[in-house]
Amino acid sequence: MMRPDLHLHTTASDGVFTAWQMARLVQKADVTLFSVTDHDTLAALPAAADAACERGLAFIPGVEISTEGDREVHILGYGVQPDDPVLTQRFGQMARDRQARIRAMAQRLSDLGMPLPEDSISSRNDGSVGRPHLARALVEKGYAASVADAFDRYLVKGRPAYVPRVTMTAAQAVSLLHQRGAVPVLAHPGLLKTPMEQVLPMLRVWIDAGLQGIEVYHPANRGQYAQWDRLARQNGLLVTGGSDYHDGSPRHGQIGETAGEWPRAGEDGWALYRLCRR
Repeated sequence: MMRPDLHLHTTASDGVFTAWQMARLVQKADVTLFSVTDHDTLAALPAAADAACERGLAFIPGVEISTEGDREVHILGYGVQPDDPVLTQRFGQMARDRQARIRAMAQRLSDLGMPLPEDSISSRNDGSVGRPHLARALVEKGYAASVADAFDRYLVKGRPAYVPRVTMTAAQAVSLLHQRGAVPVLAHPGLLKTPMEQVLPMLRVWIDAGLQGIEVYHPANRGQYAQWDRLARQNGLLVTGGSDYHDGSPRHGQIGETAGEWPRAGEDGWALYRLCRR
């Protein structure tokens, strides 16, 4: 039976393993279908596809788009083309915005007496830089006890080094992915900073924009699996799931861990795989 993990990050964004290393870890975890979904970049997808082919694993090229600024709505896109010129151009601008943001946050940390050499941040990834790079650098310099501690003390909204993001709306991201022939999916809805009664009308707007699925089986949704699964299926949406693996820390899931909690994992994973290969 197909055993999926459809939410994984590599060194192309804020993970710590390359696409080739990720494929090895995926196989070791007995995952048979995986997707690399780096933040706002397609850079790792060619290597991930080659690594999957070499190991006999099923692969879906993906991306995770950060939207809505401080509200932090993330949209996953499955079946993207790694050389899509429109997405490549858009993500290039988003990468430049990310870099400017991280430089501003690093400056705030320096002003607080915690200077971080630029190479201690930029050397950690092959492309898109983000807050996890700052957090890991803070830990290595002894300014924080852990990645979670770094976020909680300095890097989240309301903390002294936080700088807001420049982002598009969730509906715009859904529409962009839909127009490019990808399958847009709402990522980890358990992390939405919005009451459920307010989520429902937002979900309708996103469905009208082209949303095709909900990431139900994600570590942040534990205790809410049945609720999100029912909502997805009642609205004719695909059900997806994944670990959101970055670096093995408790802040995110471990590779393959949600597959065992997902009653229809094989069926749902196959439905997405088949749709992305049309």
